[in-house]
Amino acid sequence: MKTITFYSYKGGVGRSLALSNIAIKLSQLKKKVFVIDFDLEAPGLQFKFDEDYSLNSNDSNKGLVDYIHSFANENILPENLATYTCKLKAKNINDNNIDFLSAGNFENDEYWRKLATMKWSQLFYSRNSHGIRFFLDLKAKIEKDFAPDYLLIDSRTGITDISGITLKIFADEIVLLAVNNTENLFGTKKIITSLTSPKNELLNHNPKIHFILTRLPFPKEAEDKAYEYSIIKRWEKELIGVSNGKIKEISIIHTDKQVHRKEIVKIGSSSGTNTITYDYLKLFEKLTEDNLDEKTDLKFEAVKKAENFFNKALMEKDTLLQLEYLNEAINLDPSRHEYFMRRGYLLHSTNKFDEALQDYKEALKIKPNDPLIFFQLGNLHYSLGDYTTSLEYLNQVSFPFDWLLCLQGMALEKLGKTSDAEEKYSEGIDLFPTAFELLNGRANLLRKQKRFDEAYSDIYKAIEIDPDQGFLFATLAEINLESGKKDDFYLNLNVALSKNTNVSQLNTAKEVYQKVKDESRFLQLLEKYQISLDDLFQ
Repeated sequence: MKTITFYSYKGGVGRSLALSNIAIKLSQLKKKVFVIDFDLEAPGLQFKFDEDYSLNSNDSNKGLVDYIHSFANENILPENLATYTCKLKAKNINDNNIDFLSAGNFENDEYWRKLATMKWSQLFYSRNSHGIRFFLDLKAKIEKDFAPDYLLIDSRTGITDISGITLKIFADEIVLLAVNNTENLFGTKKIITSLTSPKNELLNHNPKIHFILTRLPFPKEAEDKAYEYSIIKRWEKELIGVSNGKIKEISIIHTDKQVHRKEIVKIGSSSGTNTITYDYLKLFEKLTEDNLDEKTDLKFEAVKKAENFFNKALMEKDTLLQLEYLNEAINLDPSRHEYFMRRGYLLHSTNKFDEALQDYKEALKIKPNDPLIFFQLGNLHYSLGDYTTSLEYLNQVSFPFDWLLCLQGMALEKLGKTSDAEEKYSEGIDLFPTAFELLNGRANLLRKQKRFDEAYSDIYKAIEIDPDQGFLFATLAEINLESGKKDDFYLNLNVALSKNTNVSQLNTAKEVYQKVKDESRFLQLLEKYQISLDDLFQ
């Protein structure tokens, strides 16, 4: 069992996120992983796994605080560690579950009472104290009862007794993370000095240290790279000298705008351009060198190549090249649902509906009940004109978002369920008042019911939210024509077409355009923007 502790002097550096990325990658490679949340004052490591794992809690709802409290305050050494552990159950059928010793039920006041009354001094500093032996016994129990290949520990921040235990007694290797500021530099130097000083070694323990500088902007220009290089050199100068040769290089995990919005796992993510995936993979290689057998090592090489192709696809603008990269990724690693999801989306966008459907269904086999796959299947069946099946999939999405509610409203409208459609649009607007798509959908519905004042109110709000969306002006033009304002119709249709509104966006209301299809003014406008009358009314 290899034990790796993730530590930072201060919070907010991406420590828990780094641990979760490494844990997930190990589970994808079929390694047995055990994770401990030792950050007792700021627990919640399980939330970093939300997108890919569900927490299968133990019956007692106990965790590490309860385990330590039983010994430190009640002089009871629990025999059965399973009572205090639970599982992070993989949503992807190709991944291993992860055994998890949480901090405890921190939503309960009892958790905080136990933590506040914990007799740390008696555990570590009283005569005949047994704190070190207690934690060594915990580690031995994990190895004996769970036999993990890797034990990963999310350590408490600061310089404390608990962080000392996780760093000096538990760890075979330490991942030490910091952001680029003076406070982090000060604290990091302190902890490195403590870790590498021979007089502070416990049990002749000598863990390997990996230092990671996090949250640096990804360099795009030459001057950005030069600035990053100067930062690295400054930290090297400060740290390598105080580490007694333990730190030989500084690694980086760059920032990502998605991380600023929400702390999410990046390895294998299908959303956005994964500029930091490579950073996590480099860290993974360092932590697993000499620990992967030949078969696993070959698989990891294939996985790395697949993720490289996947990221190329995310960054590529040309659709054919994107498909080529995704084909390569799937050939190398057909176990990832996100690869099939992305290829399905591209095939859908190029009207290759049958192939897209196959990919979405393959993704759903790999990650059953995934809400985003249900959404894409609902979206695809809407494109196919199968509105009943579309709603069946959309109604299985477990959380509301603007495009889901909009698509549900559109499908209900197509099925003639006008009042249900209006209710769905209104529900969406109440939840997401700046979602112009929902306002546009309800405006169209109100137009068809000749409730023009209400329709104008919605479409003007939508245009105010985003005046660059051409199709909103097309909707306004359609309301103009239906309400008898023909000059305003032509004015707003011209604006819509000048903002690149395409024919597929217009022919959703082709019954409106039938009224002017023989007018020279209308035909001249279509000709100006190279729109075929046949395409409009197909």
